[in-house]
Amino acid sequence: MKTKKYSIKWMVAVSALSAAAAAFPSGVFAGVGTTAAQFLKLSPTARGAAMADAQGASADDVFAIYSNPAGLAAMEKAQLGASYITYFTDVNYGFVGYADPDKSIGAVGIGLTYLVINKIERYSINEVKGDDFNAGDMALSFAWARRDAIPAVLENTSVGAALRLISSEIDQTAAYTASVDIGAIHRPVSDVAVAIAVQNISPGLKFREVTDNLPLNIKVAGAYDVTEDARLGLEINQYIIDAKFYAAVGGEYWLSERRLALRLGYKYGYDTASLGPLVGITGGLGFRIWGAGLDYAFVPFGDLGDTHRVTFSAKF
Repeated sequence: MKTKKYSIKWMVAVSALSAAAAAFPSGVFAGVGTTAAQFLKLSPTARGAAMADAQGASADDVFAIYSNPAGLAAMEKAQLGASYITYFTDVNYGFVGYADPDKSIGAVGIGLTYLVINKIERYSINEVKGDDFNAGDMALSFAWARRDAIPAVLENTSVGAALRLISSEIDQTAAYTASVDIGAIHRPVSDVAVAIAVQNISPGLKFREVTDNLPLNIKVAGAYDVTEDARLGLEINQYIIDAKFYAAVGGEYWLSERRLALRLGYKYGYDTASLGPLVGITGGLGFRIWGAGLDYAFVPFGDLGDTHRVTFSAKF
């Protein structure tokens, strides 16, 4: 059954999945929302979200599985990480992952993300209300990275790749596909990093007879360690099929012997005229003690509401 209320709620929900940048009514985000699996645009890390996701060149933990798999090569210890995000419109998102910097074969990681949208109202074309239904997405990722993979050619360069198995379900109709991310991070000097990644390379996601492309993205990023305790990040993302461009800048400053972090960022590319002037501003905190970490990010979306992200991590 096609429904008016279903479509409105679904469009708002999909907007959340792509960080309030997709599938709104026509005119709000022209050219956006033309791909499936929009949840792949979400960052699972509160640390990255607080810095406007400007982490493509500075990713160095288990969450690099999603931001840039090459970042796994910078890990010194094995790490377990988990995130939970509360979105608007009954949307919930979570992540759990593990990565190990095995020096013999390179760093390896595995991560599972899920997204659930509950109680979507179903109305017939005649405005007759039917049963509510749910929708959800899931992705299981396997990642690998290696530092100086080809020393004579790629000195001071880490390369990485991730294979992602994806499932998507809407009202008991499911679709499955796979995608690949590839990335590289180069350090010309010790305090500067530049990176490139291509994300969501895939044949597409097929529901019944219709195949939709995944949000193919080209990412270019840079990072500069101002001091041992301060870092700046810059990142641009060009979604090829969605025809959407984002630019982000973020910073992180550590206090109290690197136990407390203050983070701030701004992402350009949102429709501030529709969502308000604060859209794009991000902020958050981080805590580290005895190898464990707790991160929080606050990301406002104007009239749509505010989102909160919490991440826990532990090194072994």
